[in-house]
Amino acid sequence: MKRLTLIAILAALALPAAASQAPMREHLKQELPTWGYSDVNVDGLTRAQVVHINHLLHSNKSPSQIRGNIGAILGDSLLKTLFGRQ
Repeated sequence: MKRLTLIAILAALALPAAASQAPMREHLKQELPTWGYSDVNVDGLTRAQVVHINHLLHSNKSPSQIRGNIGAILGDSLLKTLFGRQ
């Protein structure tokens, strides 16, 4: 009985967390083109990627560090960034 109650409580708590992703995703859709990532499908990003990129955008890192870290999160390699290759 306790296990069933715990599962129900955790499921109820997970719903607001999933709903809170929408504003962050909308923010990323506006911000990523500014940083040179206009071709990114924000809806296809994982929850962890969205949270990590949002954290970077609000950090006190330099613009080049933010852009590089966003590229690392999205899986950009140095060759692709510099020469358009993979």
